[in-house]
Amino acid sequence: MNSTTLNRPNSQSQQEIEQERQKATNEAQSSLDQDAIAAIDETRKAITAIEQGKTQDALQALERATGKLDILLARYPDLALVPLSIQVTVIDLAPLDFDAVAEIRAAAKVAVDVDDFPTGRALLHNLTSEIRTSAVNLPLETYPDAMKEAARLLHQGQPDEARTELKLALSTLVVREQSRPIPLIFALANLAAATAIAEQDQDNTLKLLKEARTQLKLAKELGYASGDPEYKELERAIKDIERQVRAKERTEGPFAKLREKFSSFFNRVSRVNRPSHESQQTQSQQTANA
Repeated sequence: MNSTTLNRPNSQSQQEIEQERQKATNEAQSSLDQDAIAAIDETRKAITAIEQGKTQDALQALERATGKLDILLARYPDLALVPLSIQVTVIDLAPLDFDAVAEIRAAAKVAVDVDDFPTGRALLHNLTSEIRTSAVNLPLETYPDAMKEAARLLHQGQPDEARTELKLALSTLVVREQSRPIPLIFALANLAAATAIAEQDQDNTLKLLKEARTQLKLAKELGYASGDPEYKELERAIKDIERQVRAKERTEGPFAKLREKFSSFFNRVSRVNRPSHESQQTQSQQTANA
């Protein structure tokens, strides 16, 4: 692998990250369901009431929770998970030097090969460069039954067992994560900038296109859908435009086609859902909570 170091992101690229972070936040917030949130709140109220010895209050809270869950089941008969909270975090720890990336990758593989997973996890964490959306979801298939079971236990005079049932239900909330690779965001920003100056400034257009290719390569090296064959197609398309720019050919059409293709690829890679057992994100340079 050739030793290559990327240019430090400029203020325009940072703006692109912020815009993408805000976009991710808006999309995630729009998916939240207030009835799911209310059902969780009522569950917690029921637990508190049980601990205070207020069985009737606990039963009323569970009744309200069950009512919210019935609404959800009627609204989403085929939906397994209902989002109730989100966290959007910018995590940009990956080195800009390709040799450094290669060293971390190799060390992580060695650690995993000898079952040293803590070291492997720590090393892989250093290859993170993404806007991560973590969504906590209510599992509709199991949560309503837990509420009914807790109510049954309360009616039978078993408050401790009911409280355990409710706490267990809260522990079954499912966290799903989506990641928007930052190198691809930078690559898109470089393509947009190159498009704007292609007819007036050949040298800087070529620099921006080269940077876009480098960011594309970095995304792959960091493992973001690294096996996707579209990486090669996008690199080839950028090189074709570089040739057209050098030949002083018209590039409006090729640029428009490339940016559309690149955006589609970015959206597809970013929509991948990953299950997680983490209840909270602790790493954050920028965080938005809903």
